[in-house]
Amino acid sequence: MNSVEMTGIDELIDNFEALLRDYPDIKGDLLEQLAGKLLGDVQGAIGGTGQVQSWQDKHVGSGKGYVAVRPKANTYKTTPGGKQYAVGYVTNAIENGHRHRRPSAVKKQGYYYKPRIKVAAVPGKHFYAGTRSKLQAEGSATVRQLAAVVAARLEGRG
Repeated sequence: MNSVEMTGIDELIDNFEALLRDYPDIKGDLLEQLAGKLLGDVQGAIGGTGQVQSWQDKHVGSGKGYVAVRPKANTYKTTPGGKQYAVGYVTNAIENGHRHRRPSAVKKQGYYYKPRIKVAAVPGKHFYAGTRSKLQAEGSATVRQLAAVVAARLEGRG
């Protein structure tokens, strides 16, 4: 007659139930760490004086399933003329580039205005896209770290 030895199965089941209970928090903590790294990468790619960098914020999804770096919500930049622009609008223009206004002609006899601007649009900096390409390696390291935590918890080491 065949027999199956079942020593330690109760301990394994308890470890598995504890892992299922704690997994969302473990994953959330790792995503928070990844979000901090991504925010630093985006801010480093932006460069400049720090104003646009300060508009960036990290965001972890409500179900702790994704992480993003994006402009802060409900934050505005006011021009000297008093017009307000959402920082997301300004960040998008810097990220993707934007057209600029051609100079208006000044009509004076014998005067011809030659603009210094030689291009129709300002090229984008693509700091989000550049960081997205670096995300593959950092995301893989985070997944390996999560797998190691899961394995340790199932073995009863965590």
